[in-house]
Amino acid sequence: MGDNKMTHEPRVFMTDDGRHAASLYQMEPPLEPGDFVFNIDQLAGSGFDTLFYGASLEGGVVMYDSQVAPIWGDNVTQWTHPVWYRASRNIKQLISDGHDPLKLLVDRAHEKGIWFFCSNWVNFQGSRREQSAGLGRTTDWVYEHPQFEVGVEDDPRAAELDDKRFNFLHEEVRHKRFVIYEEYLSRYETDGVDLDLCSFSPFCRFDESDKLAPLMTAWIADLRGVADKAEQAQGRRKRIYARIPSHRQAWRVLGYDVETWVEQKLVDGLIVLAGGPEAGVDHSHDVSEAVKLTRGSDCRVLSGMSVLLAGQLEQYAMSRTMYAGASNAYAQGADGFGFCDAHWGPQGWPWGEAEYGVARLLGQADLLATADKHYHARATGRTKTDWTPGVAQRLPRQLVEGETIPVELYISDDLAHWDQQGRIESVRLSVRVSSIEASLNELRVELNGQKLGDDLLDLNDLGYRLYSKGAIGPYGYIYEFDLPATYHPKQGLNKIEVTLDKRDKHIRSPFELYAVDCEIKYRLHRNFRREPLAY
Repeated sequence: MGDNKMTHEPRVFMTDDGRHAASLYQMEPPLEPGDFVFNIDQLAGSGFDTLFYGASLEGGVVMYDSQVAPIWGDNVTQWTHPVWYRASRNIKQLISDGHDPLKLLVDRAHEKGIWFFCSNWVNFQGSRREQSAGLGRTTDWVYEHPQFEVGVEDDPRAAELDDKRFNFLHEEVRHKRFVIYEEYLSRYETDGVDLDLCSFSPFCRFDESDKLAPLMTAWIADLRGVADKAEQAQGRRKRIYARIPSHRQAWRVLGYDVETWVEQKLVDGLIVLAGGPEAGVDHSHDVSEAVKLTRGSDCRVLSGMSVLLAGQLEQYAMSRTMYAGASNAYAQGADGFGFCDAHWGPQGWPWGEAEYGVARLLGQADLLATADKHYHARATGRTKTDWTPGVAQRLPRQLVEGETIPVELYISDDLAHWDQQGRIESVRLSVRVSSIEASLNELRVELNGQKLGDDLLDLNDLGYRLYSKGAIGPYGYIYEFDLPATYHPKQGLNKIEVTLDKRDKHIRSPFELYAVDCEIKYRLHRNFRREPLAY
């Protein structure tokens, strides 16, 4: 697994909710079919071979001519959101003109050689009519059944979760979602479905997961039966992919018997995430549990990455960070890689040359080996998925005098090999600390047990810096270490330890370990400089 042989299965995927970076929000009605399928055309020849398309919303409404669920806005008499009003008008206008939006997308994807999966939140998110009636995203059935919500629970892991998410222990809840997936598989010539089992989870109270496990397995088994029947009727293979957290213990906590799903061939693929869709950039998550489980089976493993960096200068991860994620995935044995956010468009929408340049390498493990990479420790603050087993603790974290903060980075690069070839241009480890004044404090940084001395250090003063859009925050310093070969990170999991040995006593502001990064740059050939002349 993880090689570059030609494959007839999905390898590099894009998730698209069909709304934000698409015509439904960004184009005024009326739409022509060509307007609506532009996002399929955008993928053609891009390097992405698979689209996971979000055809429904969290409150149960859909964005196509469904026979089993209401269309977005069916129960709205007075809109309170102008963009969602536009989306509903666009959908209904296409349908009234005789076009089923979902069929348009499926047909265009196959015409362009793109695998097309209907993606959806498996669970419902509850709401109150008095709060969201003008948004159109919630069905009357969801409004009318608050008794199906999980509700408030004492478990501390639930503190960040929405207690209005629905409880899958109720047969009515399972059935309402089942018929939508059944429609995706049977009524449309999709290549399969993508079960988002990470959003709005757990699907029950934390103390009920043992009860959920057999029901969840039975639900997927029934869906497998639908897929097999549709496959025979359409003469087109129907795949079931499931999005799950990376850690086996997380499966237990959520009530997902993934081992049985694989053993009984209920799923064709696992999309492994670092906790959930709100995890932020995390390319160091461990997919090995899923790889080991599926070894010797026909079940594929795709590594899913969020590309939301949410930095001061960049909203999306840099290309070098995406290459780090893809390279890590293949190094661990994954069959493919892709983006799990609602959309991707670092330069806006539609895509430009930069996006196509990035996407070209994402499925090429051998070419990624010497692509520049930027490894970035998770640094987005607390999210709803931080309780998930196996999820690394996030930065920022407060630095206390005398205490050490460990940070792990999985780095797939074989630096020893490429250094022998003269291909390494630079390896730089950066440790950013907020509020600190470097000359008044003593900070110690170790990489895999080796202390990084001042002879390697290049300080980057952010005590107060203005740039074109204002001041850079937070204040502080970046401790940057240019690493010679004897200090290079190893291939695999690396441990960075940051210790505040001595703290300035004259300032009360807390110091935080704000970010840890490792940037690797390669040469095309030994002594082949990127910029050979200065003038």
